[in-house]
Amino acid sequence: MVVTLLPDEVALRSIDINGRLFHGLPEVIFRSLFHQNPFNPGSDEICNDLRNLPEVLKSNYYDAINAVVEDDEIPVRCGIHEFHRRISLIRLHHQSHQLGIRINPDRPWNLKSIYEEEGRDDDSISPADFIPDSPGDWLPYDCNFSNSIMKGGRALTNDNLEDFYLTRYCRFSNNYPNVQRSNSSENTSSDMEEDSAFDASKAWDILLDTITTLKEEGNTALQQGSVHLAARLYDKALAYCCAAFFNYPQSNLDFLSSHQKLLAKNAGHYTRWSPLLKAFISVRLNLSMTLLKPGIVDIDAAHSQAYLALQDLRPFTKKAGIVLTGKRLQKSRQDEPIQTFQEAKELEAKAYFRLGSVKMQGRQFTSAMHMLEKCLQATKEYRPNSPPDRTVQHRLAEAKRLSDKERKKRRKQFRFAFGGDGNGDRDDKGDHEGDEHEL
Repeated sequence: MVVTLLPDEVALRSIDINGRLFHGLPEVIFRSLFHQNPFNPGSDEICNDLRNLPEVLKSNYYDAINAVVEDDEIPVRCGIHEFHRRISLIRLHHQSHQLGIRINPDRPWNLKSIYEEEGRDDDSISPADFIPDSPGDWLPYDCNFSNSIMKGGRALTNDNLEDFYLTRYCRFSNNYPNVQRSNSSENTSSDMEEDSAFDASKAWDILLDTITTLKEEGNTALQQGSVHLAARLYDKALAYCCAAFFNYPQSNLDFLSSHQKLLAKNAGHYTRWSPLLKAFISVRLNLSMTLLKPGIVDIDAAHSQAYLALQDLRPFTKKAGIVLTGKRLQKSRQDEPIQTFQEAKELEAKAYFRLGSVKMQGRQFTSAMHMLEKCLQATKEYRPNSPPDRTVQHRLAEAKRLSDKERKKRRKQFRFAFGGDGNGDRDDKGDHEGDEHEL
């Protein structure tokens, strides 16, 4: 059976669907004690957690995919494709309800269509909000990305339940009784004919515009001090980047076929420099910076994003005019434009600076010095006639000072533990106290 599984649909951890703290008899006792409170309006049977609904649905779909892969019985009666359609529709409804907008039942991934038809103008909704949170809810169903689109949107037809849809979902809210069945069918057929021609270059343009929008909105949020919103927008942009640059089993996205072959040929490395790849690496570095901001401070995740950015840059930063290829990047392709090397080196310098900042935050000052020195070296390679960046120099000087201080402190602690006479102990103690005061 052919299934569709995009990178954003992989469940990274198990989800407790019921949101239970306890199980069995302890749970019953806990619930009974909790609901004896007269000020608690809740029910002892309802444990909804709508905030985690998308993650729960992702976990459910991934479990179904695992059953297909392991040749077990699929745990849904409707089939895997219909299950995917239902999950996508639920998630898109969930997202639209959070925004306070209605969706197009035929193309629910186009969250902006009904909003524009209604002539609404809400400054609280940004362009990034209209982008589906999960690429898997949009790309497999849109004919701009595939010749063989999956059936999406509503499953029932106007022929059988026209009155129901005219009442519930009609986008002409003021005059829906006047809508004729013939007009509806004509509009549907004309839309299909208009979008029937598949153009891979158009798919790449749409994907780049989507990622750029999310990145710019993340930059704006970061400048305004909304670090959590910025991190969420960068993470959402990465989900769309991963659809293009991750090597995953299969999908119906025809425009990715050449990318998947190139990734398999070069051990997961993408060896064609493009605006989309540049945007992908930039988003990684922006997210790495954001994860070190007060209010988040996730050192491990910040390190991972900067390190992965360096890995994506490896084929392009060895030497000007050359791109490394092959399973182990042991081969090379000549005559690459010099601009590729310059742009890649600029991003490499930023990646080393991010890693240096991560090491500083983790008080690994020697490693921070090493990363910052590599940052200066990378900058020198693509800007040989420009002076070193003062910010990097200042950070490097600070790392050296703190590294020397840490080394002296450890030396004093060692002498104090294994030192000689009392005078030496007293001197070490005095120096140690002075060190602590300076810190």
